[in-house]
Amino acid sequence: MMPLQPCSDCNRLAFVIFESGADSEVMAALEELELEHYTLFEQTKGAGETGRKEGNAIFPGINTMLLIAMPEDRIEPLVRRLHEIRDSFMVTPGMKVIVTDCVMY
Repeated sequence: MMPLQPCSDCNRLAFVIFESGADSEVMAALEELELEHYTLFEQTKGAGETGRKEGNAIFPGINTMLLIAMPEDRIEPLVRRLHEIRDSFMVTPGMKVIVTDCVMY
């Protein structure tokens, strides 16, 4: 049996959390940036700088979250493109990118 080796190309993990109203724009950005591998969590709830998003009458709205393992040099273009998307809306949607180290096998 071969020893386990971590994936050398995936040393960063980006958590992208955004209001679901930006879904199509964010997914198009992934395609533009040729980020083909990701995990998508739809209809996520939470609270942040733009308020609570629980998908109900009291706290309307809902979020989407992406997990993307990628090389470090792909982070900056992703963040730049996501900021362009966020800033293109008349009412700025909630959007955060959290990046951490990643070891993927």
